[in-house]
Amino acid sequence: MPYQKITRLIAELVRIDKFDQHLIKEVFEPVSYRKSHVIVSSGDIARYMYFINTGYLRLYHIDGDGEEVTNHINCPMGFMTAFNSYITQTRSHEIFECITDCELLRITRGNLDELLKHNQRWAELGKILYEEIIRYNEQKVKDQVSLTTKQRYFNLVEQLPDIMQQVPLSYIASFMGIKPDSLSRIHREVTT
Repeated sequence: MPYQKITRLIAELVRIDKFDQHLIKEVFEPVSYRKSHVIVSSGDIARYMYFINTGYLRLYHIDGDGEEVTNHINCPMGFMTAFNSYITQTRSHEIFECITDCELLRITRGNLDELLKHNQRWAELGKILYEEIIRYNEQKVKDQVSLTTKQRYFNLVEQLPDIMQQVPLSYIASFMGIKPDSLSRIHREVTT
């Protein structure tokens, strides 16, 4: 059932009742996308926030040299979109795509806003999720400057245990801010 994972997550964060469980099914739409499907292109407006049931997603941009730079791979708690575009409802400068086949739930910005206004529990959930996204981004920046590449590798594999089997090394290396050769070397060192 597509709503089990999200219902379990929400119930771990705030108390929900049967009506809330029904509300989840009302506002989150199940969608399936194939590997390499682009959900939001650069220049598009992100109309949906996605909850990841299965699969891997990435958010990336093209730098001044024409290289892809991966900003995010499967954000914490499973919610992901082209965040700036979704929040401001302006054109995205990033590309949001499926790395693997994905089973997702999506919610429009309008439905999310209404849901968060529904009652105090939903407002608290919104606060928890936004705080987690901010904390995640700040920790990512801090780790980039304070941890070794090997420590960042271990943290990533701890958070996403099957990432090395599911996601191309070039995407992971870009996400970590290193060259693919360096990531391959670290991966060999720790797996032999």
